[in-house]
Amino acid sequence: MPTLGKNVEYAIHSLVYLIDNPEGNTITVRDLANFQNISETYLAKAFTKLKKAGIVKSNIGVKGGYRLCRKPEDITFLDIVLAVEGEISFFECDNIRDNCILLNKQNLPWKKDQFCAIHLAMIETEKKIKDSLREKNLQWVYNTIRKQYGQEMIDETQNWFQLNVFNK
Repeated sequence: MPTLGKNVEYAIHSLVYLIDNPEGNTITVRDLANFQNISETYLAKAFTKLKKAGIVKSNIGVKGGYRLCRKPEDITFLDIVLAVEGEISFFECDNIRDNCILLNKQNLPWKKDQFCAIHLAMIETEKKIKDSLREKNLQWVYNTIRKQYGQEMIDETQNWFQLNVFNK
């Protein structure tokens, strides 16, 4: 089964840190990567795609960096996946039924431009996965983190960015 790349994970985690970004401030990819101890190169590639998709805005220059373009509740996991990975398909049909030696190739019952049962099941599964990704958003993950780890972790994160990013 195909897997989503680590860029999706990097992007979602990093976008969560932009939620509490004070108005008018931006955070650089370098600062986000340093905070999480992840690859700045991978994260930069993801943020280039997130910007192109209209999920983040960037400022250039000494005070350059990124901030969210939309409210956290309006940025779904599916938006992020599509931005970072592009359109994904979980099943690639090769129409192997066309090669079945037991059937008369002149009179195949499925030659009516219809999907076979296997392909239909895979389309249904893919739709459910995408619907699930569409239901989750940045605000949901932020609220879940707050419930799991408490306000103290949110405060410590904000303090780190305040001391190491905004007060440079």
